Amino acid sequence: MNAWMFLRDLHKTCHFQTREGKRTGEASASELKRWFQNRAVIVNGERVSWDEELDFPIFSFVLFPKKPVTLF
Repeated sequence: MNAWMFLRDLHKTCHFQTREGKRTGEASASELKRWFQNRAVIVNGERVSWDEELDFPIFSFVLFPKKPVTLF
């Protein structure tokens, strides 16, 4: 499973909100992909690209490391 597919599956449960401009609502699939392109996702302490295969198990998944988002 690549990183983008994993985040899209996680989005089904967590319902990430958009972070683009003044829009409100859920983030789109293309926005989730841009998060990877903007280097805003760190998995197990490493930045990953959207099409990179993930190594399981995942111990850490950080969104927006400059202003972290906590997942419960």
